[in-house]
Amino acid sequence: MKNNQFWRSQFRSALPLLIGYLLFITLIWLLTTLYYLSVAFLIDVIRFSLPLLIVWEALDCYRSAKRINALQHEKVIAATNPVEAQLLNVVHSQKRSHQKAIRHLHNQQQMQLDHVELYSHEIKNSLTSLQAAAETSDAVPSQVVIHAVHQANDQLNMLLNDERLAMTNHDFNFEWISISALISDILKQNAPIFIHRQLAPQLINLNNVKILTDRKWLRFCIYQLLTNGIKYSPQGATITIKWRRNCLLIIDHGEGISSSDLPRIYENGFSGHNGHQTTKSTGMGLYLVKKVTTQLNFNLTVSSQISKGTTASLQFPTTNVRLTPSNDEVTFLTR
Repeated sequence: MKNNQFWRSQFRSALPLLIGYLLFITLIWLLTTLYYLSVAFLIDVIRFSLPLLIVWEALDCYRSAKRINALQHEKVIAATNPVEAQLLNVVHSQKRSHQKAIRHLHNQQQMQLDHVELYSHEIKNSLTSLQAAAETSDAVPSQVVIHAVHQANDQLNMLLNDERLAMTNHDFNFEWISISALISDILKQNAPIFIHRQLAPQLINLNNVKILTDRKWLRFCIYQLLTNGIKYSPQGATITIKWRRNCLLIIDHGEGISSSDLPRIYENGFSGHNGHQTTKSTGMGLYLVKKVTTQLNFNLTVSSQISKGTTASLQFPTTNVRLTPSNDEVTFLTR
């Protein structure tokens, strides 16, 4: 507490006592006047009472300064009255709350820094592989360039979306979205990878389905789930994207996820057995998708069997889905 604030506070606390003392001296003066007492009596009263008053106020200032110093240095002090005890409880409660908030913010900041370091490392790996290809040959195959750029772009998008999700306020824009059009756009974006891996997307029952949600974040979720299917699918396999009973299913026939890893796939940075066996996984995709679906009020579930493949399901509330009767088509896109 600053000095001027301290002395103003002390003056306010001492004001009732000073007023009482002045009233006491006034009463003595009236008695002296009415009863024709000696003026020496009044002077003696002032001479003996005023030093006591000054000493009392000095001790009070010393005690107050000592208590304030103890509070500033976070020392425990005892309350002298019920009101002060209640105020001290409030102060201690607020202090614990502030310390908890600071720890939470610190942990969150550290987690975001770890994520940035992880994404930066993955982007650097993609650029390093591209640089190595350029150093060993004067002409780098277009597929190598496309693959490296695609990986770096994916990690950069993950980094940006992770930062956006870390913000406390999100401006979601809910609208009716055609699933068929959205997935067609995502497939076009991934066409070079499908061609390079000779993968075939199979679309089932997607026409005439509309979802009420945020376009940007739904696109992010589908893109990440489809990317996972591409990563772990064998060359020449089929990836099925199907609508069934208010659920969008993305099915691959790849390596699958072990039963021991399956309960932890939504954890921050968990890559599991598959991620340790390859350099493909950062363990962030499903973590971020789960985070998005929780905020947008739809659900993500993943089921899998080793060597048989994985099914990722986005389940939407019935009120957020519009269907039309002619929703029965099957489409294979050429490789």
